[in-house]
Amino acid sequence: MSLTKFPNGIEGFVVPEGAEVKTGNFTVTVNTDSGKTYYITASASVTLPALTIGNTFTFVNAAEDGKAQIQLVVASGDGISWIGSATDDKDLINTLATAKKGDYVTIAALDQTVAWQVTAAQGTWAKEA
Repeated sequence: MSLTKFPNGIEGFVVPEGAEVKTGNFTVTVNTDSGKTYYITASASVTLPALTIGNTFTFVNAAEDGKAQIQLVVASGDGISWIGSATDDKDLINTLATAKKGDYVTIAALDQTVAWQVTAAQGTWAKEA
């Protein structure tokens, strides 16, 4: 199977209008970034804003298998609710050892003031110990 490199995307992906390609650490904000999808091509720590109800973000691992770790870094006092529990001040990680091209997670601030909620995911995502 061969993948096509699209002029507006990364090999194997067409990056939709409004999405962004990232190659390293970055910070998202509620004012300008809510609703965006990020295609991440290299290991990155993504700093999330303080939890603000109504915001959502999607992060896609666009690197080759085992080549990029994505770590979602929460604001102090916030957490991420995933697989049955929320954890305060703990990150969510698509680890390098298990990372596959196409792994993704969508997080949203729904009705809590404690944790971002994972609303969709593919691949192995682990809570920070």
